[in-house]
Amino acid sequence: MRPPDPPLARIEIQALGRQHQYFAYLWACGDYPLAGEERDSYLGTLAKLEKALDAAFGESQETLLQMWKLHHDGASKQLSKNGPAWAPVVGVGVWPHKPPPAVWTREEFETFVPGEIPRPPISMVFRLKGERKQRTNVWPLLGGRGVVIQARIQGDPEEFYKQCEQYFRTFITEPLHLAYPFFFPLFDSQTLPAIKPELADRLLGAVQYYLRESAEDGGVLILSQEDLAPLFQELRWQVQPPPQP
Repeated sequence: MRPPDPPLARIEIQALGRQHQYFAYLWACGDYPLAGEERDSYLGTLAKLEKALDAAFGESQETLLQMWKLHHDGASKQLSKNGPAWAPVVGVGVWPHKPPPAVWTREEFETFVPGEIPRPPISMVFRLKGERKQRTNVWPLLGGRGVVIQARIQGDPEEFYKQCEQYFRTFITEPLHLAYPFFFPLFDSQTLPAIKPELADRLLGAVQYYLRESAEDGGVLILSQEDLAPLFQELRWQVQPPPQP
């Protein structure tokens, strides 16, 4: 007799409410990096989500890697191995709701405590410019480490990067950081509520969806101009209402 199928994992998506004109959601899945069966289940869920997002919006054009997470579980080796196909270009990830990236001050050097994790002077990201068909293995290889960002841009992605650059060049003052070829906004669950609507529109106005493995939130953050609750419900995932203020 064939054994019964295992029960489907219960997936809960936490709606964070509408922040300016954007809907925000969090799939809380624990601290990165994930491993073993937990990571396998996570990757299976993400594969379903990616397929549903592709059907709703078209294939994502943008895949980025958060460089400061590449030390987990040999992720940097995967980047080196797949570099020719992925065609990574290094740039700067910028938090719109935090002070601009800056080198360490003399005081930080003098007060640094060995063993503590220091403040990163810059959040560097890789933009993978290889053809999308060459990047379909990014999630299976690197997902679950808090590394991957994926986005679907309406129109020309280069125009999106140009908009980001125009703003961030007025925000960043370190000449060393301004030398990089592109700038990309980093969002966690606290970013949109902390910035003005005009800045949100400037950075996300062309973005149909933004998906980030957010170690700050312990899960996958999803932003969209569209209400994605029906999409999640079609996947038979539970959508929790936004928390009360």
